[in-house]
Amino acid sequence: MESFILIVASIFALYYLSQKQDIMANKMFGHEFNRFERIYHNTTYSCQNSTIVRKQLISGMPLPFIPSTSYSVRALCLTEDKHWFWFDASISRMKLNRTSITPTDAKDAFNALKDDPEILHRYFSNHDQQSA
Repeated sequence: MESFILIVASIFALYYLSQKQDIMANKMFGHEFNRFERIYHNTTYSCQNSTIVRKQLISGMPLPFIPSTSYSVRALCLTEDKHWFWFDASISRMKLNRTSITPTDAKDAFNALKDDPEILHRYFSNHDQQSA
């Protein structure tokens, strides 16, 4: 009986640590996102002045109960000037490893959002009227 309680307590502790690691990675992403900016073809892609439309935080460990020290983050963003871009960040050993901004167009953004009708309608409401 004690071994069962020990196993359950260990699983709970691992799950709790895993959740804390996810929160820490998300905070690291947010901190870097707020200060990142690039200029491509005379267009400024400033994360601070843009909206995150869709974000995906992927743990390097596929099992939910095992804490991970590596993450990759990909966020589809829209600037105030209606320019779309991808923000990518890589976290390794709980240190920021790589960040990048990749400009994209509305067609790619539409394809990335087509699985979520609510968000798609919010940002591409005129697309429904054009296709009708």
